[in-house]
Amino acid sequence: MSNLTPSQIIETLSEIGRQIDAGTAELERLDEQAVRARADYRREFARAFVMSDGSMDLRRYHAELSTESLHLEYELAEQKMRAANQHLKALRDRLEIGRSLGALIRVEWGTS
Repeated sequence: MSNLTPSQIIETLSEIGRQIDAGTAELERLDEQAVRARADYRREFARAFVMSDGSMDLRRYHAELSTESLHLEYELAEQKMRAANQHLKALRDRLEIGRSLGALIRVEWGTS
C-alpha cells in the first residue's frame, strides 16, 4: 500500500467518482424501466381480472396465469435495479477506503 503515490490515489478516486456518476445514471434508467414494467403488469392483471368470469379466486388465478410473463419482466427489472444499487454502494465504499488510504499516505509522505 505504501507504494502508492498521491497522484495514483487522485487518479483512482477520480475514476471511482466517474463510475459512481455513470452508475447513478444507470440506476435512474433502470428505475424508470421497473416503474414502467410494474405499470404494464398491474394494468394487464387488472384487465384480465375484470374480463374473467367466476369467483374472486378463480378470476385472480386466471389473471395471474395470463400475466405471468409480465410479472416476471417486472420482477427482473426490480432485480436489475437492486443489483445496480448494490454496485453503487460498493463503489461508495471503495471511495471511502480510498479517502482513508489517501489520508494515511499523505501522513506517510509528510513524515518521510
